[in-house]
Amino acid sequence: MHATVPWHTVGDIYIPVNKKKKHHWVLAVLSFSERYIFLYDSYGSSGHYPAVLAEIEKLAEIIPLCLQACDFYNKKGIDLQNHPRYKDKDSSDMFDVLFEKNLPQQLSGNLDCGLYIVTYTGCLFYGHKVLSTEFDPNALHTRYVELLWDYPKTRSKCS
Repeated sequence: MHATVPWHTVGDIYIPVNKKKKHHWVLAVLSFSERYIFLYDSYGSSGHYPAVLAEIEKLAEIIPLCLQACDFYNKKGIDLQNHPRYKDKDSSDMFDVLFEKNLPQQLSGNLDCGLYIVTYTGCLFYGHKVLSTEFDPNALHTRYVELLWDYPKTRSKCS
């Protein structure tokens, strides 16, 4: 999806979020139908979640205000008074945040979080679940290197 696609024309928004102090990336999936921000984090160490949640809550607070300002709910066809996820909330209330569980986790000390969120995004975009058993970081490194290596050739064929 191109970055300029209007949000009211899609189901979910995939937002990579960088927690700079932790040198870590997480994936936030903004679901309009569920009125949640689903969080996909590849690093579940103790003390890590509060720092990530503090960052995501900034998004959860500002997004409803932006949606209100651009008449999103009307354009999307969301009836705020009758939609089961919206009817008991004010349109400016924060989106709820839910950490997804049982995700493949990166090893402590490695910097593979980018690999993980790109893979999470690919799985979710194509309607698949993110399964720990099918997650091989070494194979994924190889796959993405091959894709990047072949990209100029593929791009020139399309031009």
